[in-house]
Amino acid sequence: MENQELTPEEIQERKEKLLTYYKEQVEFLTVQLSYEKLLTDIDEQRAKRVQIQAAIASMLAPDEEEEVDEQPRTLKRTK
Repeated sequence: MENQELTPEEIQERKEKLLTYYKEQVEFLTVQLSYEKLLTDIDEQRAKRVQIQAAIASMLAPDEEEEVDEQPRTLKRTK
């Protein structure tokens, strides 16, 4: 393909076509941005919920000391 010089009219026409294309794309990109933000919000809420559930499970779990101290009782043997 030859490297040809564009006339000022051709340059203006290409600029207008490019501008029109970008304006059309902005509508779709705006919708996509809203979608991506919504997904991010959902993921953040899920992570918070899992973190809270883990904290509750940790609070309800017996302490390690309690587990170690609890040994089964045995009866005294008489001789």
